[in-house]
Amino acid sequence: MELSTVSLISQEITERLDGLFGENFHQLDDLERMIVITAATEGWVNHERACQLTSRHSRDVTLAFPKLVDKGFLVSSGEKRDKSYSLPGMALPSPEEVFANALSSVPSLTHSVKSLTHSSTDLMNNGHERDNFGRFISVLLDKPFIDDLNALSEIFRNSLEELAAPSREHRRLDTEVMKTLLINLCDGHYLSVAVMETLLGRKAQSIRQNYLKPMVDSKQLKLAFPNKPNSPRQGYTLN
Repeated sequence: MELSTVSLISQEITERLDGLFGENFHQLDDLERMIVITAATEGWVNHERACQLTSRHSRDVTLAFPKLVDKGFLVSSGEKRDKSYSLPGMALPSPEEVFANALSSVPSLTHSVKSLTHSSTDLMNNGHERDNFGRFISVLLDKPFIDDLNALSEIFRNSLEELAAPSREHRRLDTEVMKTLLINLCDGHYLSVAVMETLLGRKAQSIRQNYLKPMVDSKQLKLAFPNKPNSPRQGYTLN
């Protein structure tokens, strides 16, 4: 199972791993190579993800990670069930890094909803700011992040509330209708679960379990922090 995975990796990944680890990479066993390759291709790997990609016993996967850390192939972040791994020097940003000293609110703005561009020249020296709509901007993220409805411009907030109105007005909503709402709400930025809860008028746990997780699994949505899937500050956007 792992051999087929190794044989299909791209030339770019092969060259990167050879450059980082040389012959030591080729001396790893099949499971260890698969874990390192996953970290290289996806930017991170954890126990759950590795178990999805191998037929080996969960215990074997558990034992492989500390060995790879000790050998210098991986670095870890997080604790216990939230622990994830990445290649040295290639760790994905954490919510704590992104939102450190974040501005939580700004005066309400009234710019047109159609003007969705933001410029790096608008960023503060600390690497984050809010755009004309009040969306959080960080140099560590590829899109704006909506983390606080109160920070949004009135026009933009109203547009989101209008998109989400069917969920608030109808307790029983067809699954595909709800998915369409989420796709529209998450278009062009990351949207936090806390904000979704308010916009949709539904419990965060229900939104996660019934809609967000299946949509991430099916590649309709992606996570702002894939290496921290259970973070309370997680955000979602179109894949």
